[in-house]
Amino acid sequence: MWRGLRSLEYFVRFVLIVVCVAAARFLESDLVVFYVFLATLVVYVVRGYDCRLLVGSFMVLLVFAAVFLASGNEFLANKVAVWAYYFLVIGVVGLVVEYVRESRRGQVREAE
Repeated sequence: MWRGLRSLEYFVRFVLIVVCVAAARFLESDLVVFYVFLATLVVYVVRGYDCRLLVGSFMVLLVFAAVFLASGNEFLANKVAVWAYYFLVIGVVGLVVEYVRESRRGQVREAE
């Protein structure tokens, strides 16, 4: 049973990314979308998930934005680029939090 829960825990980080993209795509309110991205950041930081996945999502979405722009769909390309930058911002904030957390752990180990 614990093995199944561990694999579920593994997929949660990817499901959160999909939820962010779906919220950005289907919700009209930018404020609600911001809160969805912010909640994702909080979950990633509290649970200790690797925030590099968020930065990787930025890169993937930016490639999609370029493809949409090349295909002539400028409106969708702009929306996807904005979503990509949301992922970049929350990814960098998450990485900064991880860096501070690790540096504090290192200082505690050195003090002992």
